[in-house]
Amino acid sequence: MKLSEKALLYRELAKLVGANFHLDRSLDLLLKQRPSHARRTWLQGLQLGLKEGKGIAASITEHCGAFSDALEFALIDAGERSGRLGDAFSHLSRYFEAWNIAVRQAIGALVYPLVLAHLGIILPELPKMVTATMEDKPFTTGGIFMPLAILWLILLSLFLLWRWLSRLGAKSAFVDRWLSCLPLIGSVRRHWALARFSQVFHACLLASMRMTESMQLAGSASHSGLLTHAARDASQRIAAGETIAGAMADVHGFPMTFVHGVATAEEAGTLDHEMNRWAAAETIEATDAVQRASQWLPKIAYAIIVMYVVYRIFGMLSGYAGILKQIEGM
Repeated sequence: MKLSEKALLYRELAKLVGANFHLDRSLDLLLKQRPSHARRTWLQGLQLGLKEGKGIAASITEHCGAFSDALEFALIDAGERSGRLGDAFSHLSRYFEAWNIAVRQAIGALVYPLVLAHLGIILPELPKMVTATMEDKPFTTGGIFMPLAILWLILLSLFLLWRWLSRLGAKSAFVDRWLSCLPLIGSVRRHWALARFSQVFHACLLASMRMTESMQLAGSASHSGLLTHAARDASQRIAAGETIAGAMADVHGFPMTFVHGVATAEEAGTLDHEMNRWAAAETIEATDAVQRASQWLPKIAYAIIVMYVVYRIFGMLSGYAGILKQIEGM
């Protein structure tokens, strides 16, 4: 399911549930709106689970697993337990809407460099094409199509490599730590991971879930191998009698500013407000990090493309110089 579709789905559910519509009635209303195939399948899966007597979270896990991730499972489960399902849907709507905007910004920023890269491959070949046409000689298009094929092969390889590393980083602390050190992109990953962690932890606190369970659910929903392992270790320390902030500080996986904020909130009894504040703040930081990446990554791409175009121009000029020498020698 697309990010925009998920944002729309949860926004509509939050609107209806917040207006005290029964969930069965809400699903019927949304299905009558002729949603896309993915949203219709999700809604029908939830509807089927409810008819089977299952809970909301259990229905989504069993029938909508292909369209949902750990963040959705955790927030909806916590919202169902706390009786704040509308808040859970609102959290998810805002998250996916922000993530969709961030992705669109990143893609939009890379469109012009891609166009420039294609022009950098095609334009240096045009003089050869014109010369061959004027001299009535055959012109092969291999100088255009082969570089274009190589360009798209590189782009596809980079995309698949990044997706593989991102999925691996959601489970491996080592890979996640390495990805978080990457310029520009690393800060985006770190802020989104902490935003997801804080959102789920806040929802679990509202549901009065055990701290050990809340910590593990928030860690698994963060999509960060580092936070997942840190949360699991912190959960064991909390079970042994440590404070939440003390356990977080011992595992060396959480930012210290975050740990210090948790420590003061734990003493003041305002941990739920602190987690909600961190979720909102980290979402803003993640969006800002995406904007910075959208500004600098195209500039880096421009520099690479300009160097390639200059290289092609010098190659073309050296070829013409060789032809002129041959003509003079004749």
